[in-house]
Amino acid sequence: MEERAWTDAEKELDGIRQKAENALWHKGYVKALEGLLLTYRTNDDKYIYLPKMLGTGGDESINQLRKEFGEFAANEIHGEYDRGYFKALEDYVTLLSSMKSPSPAISPTPPVPEEKKESPKKDADLERYTAESS
Repeated sequence: MEERAWTDAEKELDGIRQKAENALWHKGYVKALEGLLLTYRTNDDKYIYLPKMLGTGGDESINQLRKEFGEFAANEIHGEYDRGYFKALEDYVTLLSSMKSPSPAISPTPPVPEEKKESPKKDADLERYTAESS
């Protein structure tokens, strides 16, 4: 949407609308996307907070914003509609930050070190069991 490809954005939004179920969560998700589209189409300052924040904020503030949206989306104290709404904002900020920087927006989790595997020990009594099964 930042590149002002309105037609493409509206087509994507229509596709999401068609796939969305008629549940409150999905309605909130779609409404947030509609709001984002409206925000970028309108040059009115009263709708411009999020684009300004994303445009001028550093990676740390953008990651903080994404984290807050994610917490709101996951918190069951909020209604289904609100959680869907915040999930759309979280997804948008995540996508935007991944497009801005070549490095991932979220630092990957460090790999879990593998435990050293010891070679199996021969059991002296094992021959007794294999002989019985033959």
